[in-house]
Amino acid sequence: MTATVKRLPAFAKRITTADIESGEIAAGFYVWPTLRPAITLERGEKITITLRLRPQIGSSATLALAPDSPDFAKLRFDKTSNTYWLDMAAGPAEAQVKATVPLVVTPPNGVPIKLTVNLGIDVPAENLILTPRELNLGEIGMSGLRAGQQKLGRVGLRKLVGSFRIKSLSSTLPFLKLEQQTIVDGTNYLIRTRLDLDNPPKAGAYNGVVSIETDDGHRLELPVKLVIVDR
Repeated sequence: MTATVKRLPAFAKRITTADIESGEIAAGFYVWPTLRPAITLERGEKITITLRLRPQIGSSATLALAPDSPDFAKLRFDKTSNTYWLDMAAGPAEAQVKATVPLVVTPPNGVPIKLTVNLGIDVPAENLILTPRELNLGEIGMSGLRAGQQKLGRVGLRKLVGSFRIKSLSSTLPFLKLEQQTIVDGTNYLIRTRLDLDNPPKAGAYNGVVSIETDDGHRLELPVKLVIVDR
């Protein structure tokens, strides 16, 4: 037996309710990947979700959009494969959205059956997450600095939906060095802070800001606190 395995569509990977292996059966149709697609979008993002609806074996039922179907839904039919494709253009999203797409199934006996697709869109209020929101490096003595003692900090930056990269890192504290590490390319990064022992600070209480710029147009500011004591 031979078969051609096609690449899984990108949108299907993002549908949290998708049954990739089996799909669903409803009103005499095989529906893939689900009749209840739920997807999370980045604010302002657009995406087209396509469902495949194929009559069960031996069925000659037909499918059509109901008269009150929303404008964002389009139904097309491929005669060669006897398959219907429902395209739903979602976005640009700004907030949570729930919508229904009513379809009409007409079986051979001519009595229409209603089939409804329920589309759910979620848009996180906060998509770019900085953890922690404030970096308190605590207290360190001058003698410790002279002995090479370090004061390290760790900050995580991740994106729930979509991809990004850190464009630049900077600090208002000249003795604070910044390094970044990729945890998951495009979605999750670690930022490490350490003191520049070649340019150590004098005794005192310091309050500064670490600025993070990303390639998707965001600029985040992380407050930093540190106390150097003269002992």
